[in-house]
Amino acid sequence: MPPPGGCSINVDSSDESEDTKSLIQNDPAPPQCCSARLNLAVLMFLGFSVVYGLRVNLSVAMVAMVNATNPSVDRNTSVAPACPLPPGTENTSDTLQQPDGTPQYTWNPETQGWLLGAFFFGYLCTQIPGGYLAGHYGGSKFLGLGGVTFPAMMAMWARWAPPLERSRLMTLSGSGGAFGAFVALSITGFICEKLGWPAVFYLCGGAGCFWALFWFFLVADDPRTHPRISEEEREYIISSVGAQGTGHGWSVPLLSMVLSVPLWAVIITQMCFNWTFYTLLTSLPTYMNSILHFDLQSNGFLSALPYLGNLLVSLLSGVAADALIERKVFSITV
Repeated sequence: MPPPGGCSINVDSSDESEDTKSLIQNDPAPPQCCSARLNLAVLMFLGFSVVYGLRVNLSVAMVAMVNATNPSVDRNTSVAPACPLPPGTENTSDTLQQPDGTPQYTWNPETQGWLLGAFFFGYLCTQIPGGYLAGHYGGSKFLGLGGVTFPAMMAMWARWAPPLERSRLMTLSGSGGAFGAFVALSITGFICEKLGWPAVFYLCGGAGCFWALFWFFLVADDPRTHPRISEEEREYIISSVGAQGTGHGWSVPLLSMVLSVPLWAVIITQMCFNWTFYTLLTSLPTYMNSILHFDLQSNGFLSALPYLGNLLVSLLSGVAADALIERKVFSITV
């Protein structure tokens, strides 16, 4: 039974319009192995890994970029650190030893905070218009250029993901962010110590350029225009997604969106998740260094552990969600 003002993809009614009729089909699905939709999910996973590697490497590299022996900082303050220094390190320098010629900066904590937060000013202003444009023009260009990644991903899966596979395909692709954060946090400290902090940005940027070559060559916005998809898979995706796989045009039902309680539930939940996710992503390495006094390599590894858990839970939850939908345990509004 669909809720008021919505419809359920578990419900089938001859009175429903083309846009709202049941999307779940009983026809057997083409195998996912080596399919175009699975290839898309894997490429998205790798793309999100690179994007979040680029986002998180500054958090760890910042520890190496800042000169902790800056004489303008009063180290003889009467305020004790939150955690005592390890025995034998009270009179030693906190400066990380890096290759000769590696620059360091005398940024105070306030300046470091502005630098770590600068990314989010652009992020705040581009998500809604980016998602709107991705829905109209297709998400591959926006995601390939590394811009509005999550809105572009949603726009692409609206056209590519069959309802019974949507949760696991989206969680597989989106969990690349947790994987990228885990890998970047784990190895950034080692790279800073061996090659210097500038190498972190060159390596991550090079990986992004390399990934983009495959992305623009192998990916299409719509299964209808994909040159290498099988006819069986193309027909399966088009028939299961239905009219939802077409562009939304320029008109947006703003009033209906503002008055939609389920939409606000999703927005508030996502805001709470993003607050904790990005707070840890940007601030945890600095906290581990300044307050808990971990060395850079241990700092990176320990800061990465929450994202390993995030990765595993995301993948399992996607499989579980699709299983619940297939068994019609929950009614899902669209």
